[in-house]
Amino acid sequence: MTYYAVNLIIYIISIFLAMIALNCFHFDRFLRKGKQKEFYLFYIMASCVFGYLFAQFILSFGTFSSHL
Repeated sequence: MTYYAVNLIIYIISIFLAMIALNCFHFDRFLRKGKQKEFYLFYIMASCVFGYLFAQFILSFGTFSSHL
């Protein structure tokens, strides 16, 4: 049970960190007028993708290092 709770916490933290990391880019240069909804959808999806990949890396690294 605690394994799944730790995984969930790591996923949430990594998605939050991905959102912070994506804020450093100036996407407003590429944003068209009237396309704010699509941009926010892209922003959320990109944050989830990068957060998921980062969390998988952290969890795999932790599993791998515990087997050494």
